[in-house]
Amino acid sequence: MDQVPPKELHWDSANSPEARHNNARVASSLERLVAAGKRMAVLTVLSGWNAADVVKCLLKMKTKRARRVFEWLPDDVSLPVLVELDPELRSVLFEASTRKKFRKIVSRVSPDLAIELLETLPPDTHDDLIADRKDADVIRQSLSADDDSAAAHMRHGVLTVPVGWTIGEVVSHLRKTSDQFARLDMIFVLEQDKRLVGYLRSRDLLLNPDDTCVADIVQKDTVTVDSSADQEEVLRLAEARSASVIAVVDANGRFLGGIAPPELAEIAREEVEEDMLKMGGVSPDTTQFDTPGQIARRRLPWLLGGLVGSTIAAIAIVSYEDALAESAILASFIPVVLATAGNAGIQASTVSVQVLTSGAEWRGDLPSRFYRELRGALLNGLIVGTVVGILVLIGSLFIAIEKPGLLVLTSIVALAIVTVIAASVGSMVPFLLRALKQDPAAATGIFITTSNDVFGVLAFFIVASLIYLG
Repeated sequence: MDQVPPKELHWDSANSPEARHNNARVASSLERLVAAGKRMAVLTVLSGWNAADVVKCLLKMKTKRARRVFEWLPDDVSLPVLVELDPELRSVLFEASTRKKFRKIVSRVSPDLAIELLETLPPDTHDDLIADRKDADVIRQSLSADDDSAAAHMRHGVLTVPVGWTIGEVVSHLRKTSDQFARLDMIFVLEQDKRLVGYLRSRDLLLNPDDTCVADIVQKDTVTVDSSADQEEVLRLAEARSASVIAVVDANGRFLGGIAPPELAEIAREEVEEDMLKMGGVSPDTTQFDTPGQIARRRLPWLLGGLVGSTIAAIAIVSYEDALAESAILASFIPVVLATAGNAGIQASTVSVQVLTSGAEWRGDLPSRFYRELRGALLNGLIVGTVVGILVLIGSLFIAIEKPGLLVLTSIVALAIVTVIAASVGSMVPFLLRALKQDPAAATGIFITTSNDVFGVLAFFIVASLIYLG
């Protein structure tokens, strides 16, 4: 690839083949400058770029070169770049050579941004990185909170005012400290001992005279959660109460922080990602940067669980060895049975998990809901079985098939039963796991697939023995 002169290096944000070709050449040329140790040349090129373009360029470079560029960046550029970078990718830039820069950045940002940055970095580096901060103890306590708790998601940088103030005092305080708050979407009113009284709306500051007492207009219907509350409970509470602002308190009722729409959106995103990973039989802690050892540790248990289920299914098949020997064509139906059972079970369990996680569960409707699920599964099974039966009849016109009529009947009855069993297991297991205080999303992975493989194989051979071989 031709080298681009440094003075001509520029990033093209357009979404076109020409832009992609140009950007590939730019990233390659910058890598060569980095490899040659030409720090000033690199900084001269990047000086006119915005943070988003710098991040896009870093992502196209080898991690070793990207770390060096980040190390060279001036502080007023490296912070916006780090903020712009996806949280899961920040740890890629962290190593011994960039540790000093990270420490300097962490010491200058707000508590919330410091916590956000530290959460993506190795835990054994946290004490060193926050050593220069006055609020190190608060940050350390937040980092030690359970990742799925309200404390881990609350915002520390929220506006709090004493209940004895007036609106004029609140506005004056806000003007003096406005640079401390990234957003003004939460205003909590506290007693002197930090116990929560309520909250103010932004409109309260605009529509009331300066001499209005906060105590006279404070909204006391505040939705509160304990700092140890699970993030799923926080999300359900926000949806049930239509709350846009939630106060987080400690065991003694003292105010700790707040949760607003940005935090609720982050919780919802994490829940979706966690459920997706569990549905795929992957540990929720998995990231794209896992080492081979971490990949094995986080995925092997699920694979071994699947192996156990597959072994049981294989034993079930071997137990019908005589049936297979008598009619080898039955073996061709095994993949059909396994696929149908697995898909029907995952479909039913996915709907159940969606009901549980959305909080839209009507407990009085559960029996009728299971009944509807079973009737739908029976209908699907009959249709799939009929389609397979038609294929058997068409195949019998070209190859010799013994007793095709009975084989068609076997396929219809067996697949109908298999689908009903799979749907029953898939729809009920998530509710059972929830009753056992386990995550229902785990049901849609290997557990449902392997259990339905076993039940499906047994049901098929029992039906085949009674109808086709009987």
